[in-house]
Amino acid sequence: MATTQYPVEDGSTRTERRVGIRVFIYVIGLHVFAGFAMLLYYAGRHGN
Repeated sequence: MATTQYPVEDGSTRTERRVGIRVFIYVIGLHVFAGFAMLLYYAGRHGN
């Protein structure tokens, strides 16, 4: 019985990078949405 093990790439590095990019996109998107909502409130209050 041979016990030779080969290094296995499980994709964890690639997955971590994808998750980081996705979180970055969600954070930016949330800030854009919040800014747009604040703009609507501002325009509604000062738009006499």
